[in-house]
Amino acid sequence: MALVLRSLSDFKRFLAKPGATIQIVRNTFIERQPASFQEAYREKGMYEPRTVQAISKKAAVFAVKGHPTTVWLYWDKGTRHWRYSGDTLAVPLNTGVGPPDEIVYRCSFAPGFEPKIRAPARPRAPAAEPPPPADKPTPTMPDHGQGRLF
Repeated sequence: MALVLRSLSDFKRFLAKPGATIQIVRNTFIERQPASFQEAYREKGMYEPRTVQAISKKAAVFAVKGHPTTVWLYWDKGTRHWRYSGDTLAVPLNTGVGPPDEIVYRCSFAPGFEPKIRAPARPRAPAAEPPPPADKPTPTMPDHGQGRLF
């Protein structure tokens, strides 16, 4: 089943599912740094898949595969500049240094957590016809005595 993100709501719904994982595909800020800085970033596991540990109203906390660290991803009013395309999410960085940068994440599910594809709905059997109405309604109250108002 292909993952399609169109909005922050879709992204949050994705993160709330078991096995939700994001991975950096591109980080233009890091790409502009010296090779030693890029290697240190890679050694910290920043390009490794990240699985969701917790979600709040304004952020998600991720565990980094193979590293004893967590990474936070915050969302607020700046999310209106986020771009969604299929299973990728581009988050612009406002570093104030140099040209505008962005981080591109690929969203997927961890192995074994992929959502199952739904089977097409089977046609329903026609409803049984109601019994034909009786010629005369049957009274439910006795003619005299208890239950009759005078």
